[in-house]
Amino acid sequence: MNEDDLPYLQRGRQKVETTSSVLISSSKYLNDYRIREWVTTQSLKRNGRDYPPTYGIPMLIEAVREVQDHERIETLFNEARKDWPAFDKWLDDRWLARLSREDMKSCPEGSVGGIWYKQLVGAGMQVDIIPTFEPRSSFEYFFLRGVQIHDIMHILSGGGFDALGEIMPAFLKYGNLFRYFTPELAGLLNVQNTLLTIPMFMRGPLHYPELFVRMWDLAHYAMKLGQDSDALFLPRYEEWLDLPLEEARAKFGVRGARTIDTSRESDFFDQRIASLDPQPEAVAAE
Repeated sequence: MNEDDLPYLQRGRQKVETTSSVLISSSKYLNDYRIREWVTTQSLKRNGRDYPPTYGIPMLIEAVREVQDHERIETLFNEARKDWPAFDKWLDDRWLARLSREDMKSCPEGSVGGIWYKQLVGAGMQVDIIPTFEPRSSFEYFFLRGVQIHDIMHILSGGGFDALGEIMPAFLKYGNLFRYFTPELAGLLNVQNTLLTIPMFMRGPLHYPELFVRMWDLAHYAMKLGQDSDALFLPRYEEWLDLPLEEARAKFGVRGARTIDTSRESDFFDQRIASLDPQPEAVAAE
């Protein structure tokens, strides 16, 4: 077809020849069938009780770790640590928590550990989201430490342990890492976070439009929280689990946080209730 005969928005395409017998593009993420499957499914599906929302995460983690440029990340880490003594020491120490659920049993009610213990017992879960391993690089350490403190980020950011509550630690991480690292490094460190989180902002308005504004209010709140707070990946939170929540927020430099109940919206998102009426209060944008 002549270029002039094409619709305006289709003009200018260049044909690229290839001898490949399988799908190939300039995007390493698009080239990986596991990531394509995850993004397509998570972006377009309705939520249901038959398919646990975490079902595909182990496959996604494996895929992301395989496609990421570990050498480039190490180079960027080495650049970042040159003028940042605390970060330099943190990477060298590679401190990891060796914590079980029962270690928090004696934590006072209302403390970080007390809140965490109550959640884990109620959900029948243990501390380790994935098995702990000995990191062989700075990037592997950063990844593992991020997994270890994920639930603590829920608590400090005020996000519930439910579907919409996951928005808070995710966007807290965006705001925090893009504040303290270069855009390139922050983007690379957020690849898994992006693939886990952003698809719900597509299936949200497609299937649950009642939640659309609420979801973005939560994201805006958490992004700003991350930008306004200290580098939240550095502390050894597990040594301070007895601290009351507000004291912990002050100690670790979490600025502007408040606890937000998203349980009802999450019940609707997970299709446990049929309606949101009456509508819950929106999160005020700050």
